[in-house]
Amino acid sequence: MISETEIIEGLKAGRDGAYRYIYEHLYKMLCTVACELVNDRFVAEMAVSDTIFALWQNRRSLTIHTSLRSYLIRAVRNRCLNFLAQAERQISLSKLHDFSEAEYIRNEAHSETPLTDLIEKELDIKINACIESLPPQTRRIFCLSRFKKLKYGDIAAQTGVSVDVVKYHIKSALTRLRAELRNYLLPLLVFFLSR
Repeated sequence: MISETEIIEGLKAGRDGAYRYIYEHLYKMLCTVACELVNDRFVAEMAVSDTIFALWQNRRSLTIHTSLRSYLIRAVRNRCLNFLAQAERQISLSKLHDFSEAEYIRNEAHSETPLTDLIEKELDIKINACIESLPPQTRRIFCLSRFKKLKYGDIAAQTGVSVDVVKYHIKSALTRLRAELRNYLLPLLVFFLSR
């Protein structure tokens, strides 16, 4: 039986087996914890995926003084609380704008103008740059899923990793894309609201 110390060392080293352990033994429990806080299964799964992705990103400096389970529960709870605080801020912001402003933004986004063409092109460039910046294995798995429309099992067979590792890489890619595009789209929203 693998010890928790070995799992943590495996996480630091970026070993697939350590991340597979999290998905096989802790993922469902972490999703349950998150779901109790945010009351939304999709958001809960994204919070857990974001937490695991952050764990992977910061693996070299990873320091865990408690059990891995306790560490991940605390990290997921913090991420959920941050999400709830951000959602509350967004609700407050949306209350500042009446329906006509929202309708204007929607119409502006769907109209055929040079500005919307430019925004679409810039967004395409941003998405492609984000995909290119993914780690090679994550990028390959994400592209096989999203552009070649392969199923997880087929991707696992083609890349020589487990289905759980495929899920991890796809969730990591989606998390990164969402974060990158959120940072990119916020200035656009401010631009439209200020017009």
